[in-house]
Amino acid sequence: MDAMSLPANRHCSIARTLAVLGQKWNLLLLREAFLGRTRFAEFQRIGIPNATLGQRLNDLVDAGLMERVTYQDEGERSREEYVLTEAGRDVLPVLAALSAWGDRHRPQETGQGVVYAAADDERPVHLEFRDERGELVDPDAVTIIRGPAYHAALAAAAADRSAGRDRGAGHAS
Repeated sequence: MDAMSLPANRHCSIARTLAVLGQKWNLLLLREAFLGRTRFAEFQRIGIPNATLGQRLNDLVDAGLMERVTYQDEGERSREEYVLTEAGRDVLPVLAALSAWGDRHRPQETGQGVVYAAADDERPVHLEFRDERGELVDPDAVTIIRGPAYHAALAAAAADRSAGRDRGAGHAS
């Protein structure tokens, strides 16, 4: 049985996200897209083998994080570039969180590799937890709890087990 199909994973947002973002190249390609890269040759600079690059870009397109857009430079044949979709742009906080963790727990002597900044004046920005009222919540005061999909899955599994026992009770041996 595939580990992702286990009930604890199947109904987990993190597991579903990892199915799309769990490949290191996918995250690095998205980083490059946020840095303005759109073309196959530009993505090659991260050192990914061409065959893997093509597959990862296809995976990101299939997952709805990027879309292919045709372009044509003057005097050249038409080609495709890869542009972030809304779902792709929504990955930015994930990349920022990974960067923040790496900067804190795996720092480089030379400083940060990337800085997340406001587009208008390049002042640095950071992630934080806020409650539904917009108030700041200390990360040490945040916990993870099971959501409604998890509880619904447990209830459905219990109902399936109960129905199976009811069907099996009437059979002669």
